[in-house]
Amino acid sequence: MKNYTFIVIVYLNTGFMLRGFNMHKIQVYLLLLLLSFLTSSPVLAYSSWKIVKENASIQLLVHPVPDSKVREYMAVAVFDSTLSAPVALLEDTPVYTQWNYKCIEAKLLFKKNDYERITYMATESPWPVENRDIAVKSLLVQDKSTGTITIKLTGIPEYIPAKEGRVRMASLHGYWIFEPLGCGKIRATYRLHNEPGGSVPDSLVNGTVKDIVYNTVLKMRSMVQKKCYKNGKLSYIKERP
Repeated sequence: MKNYTFIVIVYLNTGFMLRGFNMHKIQVYLLLLLLSFLTSSPVLAYSSWKIVKENASIQLLVHPVPDSKVREYMAVAVFDSTLSAPVALLEDTPVYTQWNYKCIEAKLLFKKNDYERITYMATESPWPVENRDIAVKSLLVQDKSTGTITIKLTGIPEYIPAKEGRVRMASLHGYWIFEPLGCGKIRATYRLHNEPGGSVPDSLVNGTVKDIVYNTVLKMRSMVQKKCYKNGKLSYIKERP
């Protein structure tokens, strides 16, 4: 942030010092220089993903997260579906245990409106590690021009008291993205990173998150074909032709 501030100050001061020149061209050049620096910085260049699994139906990618031993995973799949179907599935909290991989309990804690809710989720961990849980806030937005739906996921560890026999996750961040492709198809993207809390081997955590992301998207693909989701229409979701 200090580096960015320095460049902005240089940009502004140079504008004052070079008033005898074509100020518009100089300022455009300096602005482009600033943007070039920002986009080449480690923070904004943090977009390199490595494919770790791929087949005709799904692609799984991974990349490291700064200051964390747990990697972030992203699964991408294209399948037949309306935009409403996966959203309706995500709203049907009690059935999470049927498709959200390793989920052993899920319940709605709070619903503000059609776009914002808080859900409790408990995840099974391999023996002898204790199961994990957390409250997750989801926030849905739909792009008016493209129809793309983004559901941001944010863990709220302190939202409810700890439960006996379960370790509260320290954090959770991720999102769902549903993009209309036309001809009755969508592209679904699930991205997830969490800190499990407690003492768990890094390899075990990374392997678990990897399996959760991959298998959850695979299961969603089949779940949205059920009539209750496939034929359902949500009034606040705009379908694309």
